[in-house]
Amino acid sequence: MSDTSNVQALHVVGIIPVGAKPVGLAADGNNQVFVTNSGDNTVSVIDSSTDTVKKTIQVGIAPQSVAIDPQFGTYVANGGGAISVIDRLNTVTKTIATGAPPAPAPDTTRVVVDHFASRAYATFRAVGRIAVIHTSSTPPQLGGFIDVPGALHPFHHHLYVTRPDFDTVSMLAPEVGEFPVTIPVGQRPTGIAIDIERHRVYVANSGSHTVSVIDTTIGGVHDVDVVAPPIDVALNPRGDVYVSHTDGTLTIIDAASHSVAATVHVGSAAAGVAYEPHSMHVYVANEADGTVSVLAPADG
Repeated sequence: MSDTSNVQALHVVGIIPVGAKPVGLAADGNNQVFVTNSGDNTVSVIDSSTDTVKKTIQVGIAPQSVAIDPQFGTYVANGGGAISVIDRLNTVTKTIATGAPPAPAPDTTRVVVDHFASRAYATFRAVGRIAVIHTSSTPPQLGGFIDVPGALHPFHHHLYVTRPDFDTVSMLAPEVGEFPVTIPVGQRPTGIAIDIERHRVYVANSGSHTVSVIDTTIGGVHDVDVVAPPIDVALNPRGDVYVSHTDGTLTIIDAASHSVAATVHVGSAAAGVAYEPHSMHVYVANEADGTVSVLAPADG
């Protein structure tokens, strides 16, 4: 993208009722969007071709985050300290106990998948631990812990972990369990996403109303000011950056100019955000409404 005129504008085209207090979202690239409903211990599965809920799945206590392995299934990090494993038929096949205590607050438990390494990583911020799950095992098995929400670089197999108590992002090498790089960002970093093609990491800093843009080639950081506390971040293949906010808005950031290109009102207490590649729609979980907003390109 060369300037803000190239950022694809979005508008709300639908509102989907889901469960109570939806917070986490993930798209599987196969016309399904998974929504964690932390208020009623369920996951809603949205058919993105019709934008309707096709199934509701009972999982663990207070599910917060969801990540998808295209080969081995869907992983849900529950606030109660367990990981629910959902197969490709959208049935829970295993619950993995991690020994972590119940999460004391929202957004303290995250899960990401490294498909190429056949592993999932679940972060439990309250106890400073990362659970390692071997996804190729039948059934998937807990493989141990790394003592420390994160995003994963699928080629380098590095975890980028937000550390809100320290206002930093750390890059973790899971094979050795070490943090070789720690990068100062804004206050209370929460959501995080990686742009592989452009060698950037985007971090939502809920305490400073900024989004930090980390250049992974040189380690430089640029902050983008936003108008409300940001919660989560997602990207589309064009490089447009989507940031959800607690005031019920979605900000679109131009990756070329590091500036806000547009702000769209979605629902109440916007939380997780995900991009679905087949429909080219953006989905935003509205925690206070019990809904998911669907946004489409304004010219589509």
